[in-house]
Amino acid sequence: MVATVIAGVPDMLDVIERYRTLYTGLVYDIMDEMGLPHQALATDIRPLRDDMIIAGPAFTMQGINDPVGDPGLRERRIRMFSEMRHPCVDVRDAGFDTRVAHYGEMNAVLGRAKGVVGAVIDGGLRDSSLLIKMGFPVFRRFHSPVEALNRWSYYRWQQPVALRGALTATVTVHPGDFMFGDIDGVVVIPKEHIVEVLRRAEEHAAVEGRARVEFADPANDVEEVYARYRKL
Repeated sequence: MVATVIAGVPDMLDVIERYRTLYTGLVYDIMDEMGLPHQALATDIRPLRDDMIIAGPAFTMQGINDPVGDPGLRERRIRMFSEMRHPCVDVRDAGFDTRVAHYGEMNAVLGRAKGVVGAVIDGGLRDSSLLIKMGFPVFRRFHSPVEALNRWSYYRWQQPVALRGALTATVTVHPGDFMFGDIDGVVVIPKEHIVEVLRRAEEHAAVEGRARVEFADPANDVEEVYARYRKL
């Protein structure tokens, strides 16, 4: 299976595994320090199960309302999945639709076969119990049993999309931007900053680890320990 290649990222699989050892709060703080505070998605975009983690470059898709039925939907859907490369995250802009499920089990089955490692859906989800059994990580805004066919359709993919944001109305996600999500939510790392954010976050995590050990030792003076790590 062909791996996703992004300029400036020497080994995406290694980068993914390293991000998975971190947590979103730390990664967000690093981006905030770098002048990138508006990279957190809306707080109601949540994991299907609390222990799910998502990490990988975005494969973006924008959808639109489709009240009459798109005769070319099946062919375009197959073409879209055929363009996915391992490892990628299926990122869907549902176009502010709040009626239907924009992702379900068959999407996950097709996607996983093409190398998709998870999905971030600014919209609705169904087949949730089946997705949980698959162990397939999905972040979504809401659940709906309603079929999308003839109500909502794939419009375009691998173009910038706008997902709801935590601090701004929307967060723009470009193809290849890094999606990182855990129980606290999802952050979007611009592709040109993937490695730098990772490096800084790992350095900060190492310092945090030493601070935890010292704070936990009752023999240490709390104020002295705090003075050493007050920038945390």
